[in-house]
Amino acid sequence: MARANKKHRSSGDTQKDSHVTDVYRFRDFLAPRYWKTWISIAGLYSIAWLPIGLRSGLSVGLAAILKKIDKRRLRVVQRNLELCFPEKTAQQRAQLLKATYHSYAMTFIETAHAWCRPVRSMHLEIQGREYIDALRSQGRGAILVSGHFAPLDIAAALLGQSDISVQAVYRKDNNPLFNYFMTRARERYAASLVARKDIRGMIKNLKQGGLLWYAPDQDYGRRPSIFVPFFGVQAATITKTSVLAEAGDAAVVPMSAYRTEGGRKIVIRFEAPLNIPSGDERADAICINQWLETRISEHPEQYLWFHKRFKTRPEGEASLYD
Repeated sequence: MARANKKHRSSGDTQKDSHVTDVYRFRDFLAPRYWKTWISIAGLYSIAWLPIGLRSGLSVGLAAILKKIDKRRLRVVQRNLELCFPEKTAQQRAQLLKATYHSYAMTFIETAHAWCRPVRSMHLEIQGREYIDALRSQGRGAILVSGHFAPLDIAAALLGQSDISVQAVYRKDNNPLFNYFMTRARERYAASLVARKDIRGMIKNLKQGGLLWYAPDQDYGRRPSIFVPFFGVQAATITKTSVLAEAGDAAVVPMSAYRTEGGRKIVIRFEAPLNIPSGDERADAICINQWLETRISEHPEQYLWFHKRFKTRPEGEASLYD
């Protein structure tokens, strides 16, 4: 196991390595320190095979548990909803918070499904396919700019069974075994996976006419970001969408996803390409954030409000979180 341990240390220090499953095998993770992770993976398999009809009821109980065991995340969700929906009453935001936790619990179950079993039992509706077909006819790549919508993994798995194959950006997990398990599972339905800092890999795919699933809606700190409004609040927003589009000569196609019919159907919607790059990275970032606001507002409970989207503040501005 010494050789495997060395590989774990060297590959766990960067988000540029997109070749995890070329390096490891499950047999590299048999040491006792991974046993708890193996138990967690077994639990995911158990959840994945629950009948779809039971998911809504199970997610209600799971949501209640999540609220009780992680008060810090609960406060983050509450604060995000206060900042983004100041026009709502306290009671309306409380209802939205409850629905958000229900949706988040559903996401957990759906992700287990996507990673551990076939997704044929789920239904997919694709809207705006014509935009993808038009780019294909031109042999041009596209950045499918999106956000952290709730049915992220299940939507990707279902899309992977269609004739639309995408390269997906992912963030490596710090646990080597779980990272290998997650990456291997996602590679079953993605054309390929690319680590979030592997810019060369993304550009190469785009230049070859590929599709890149890219979500620039999280706070990555001050250095790679500019401040532009998100739901009326200044938010550190990365500008790599513009950089990638220009370097890869790619279109920027908005893509959103949401669940309907009690979680039995997932809708993926493509829209007309945005005017990105426009030559103005600030204008491009504002354009993406405004599109995100519109789509999030349609199904606000189906968005990842658990992330501290406004953690990084402009110079001299106090923290917006406790």
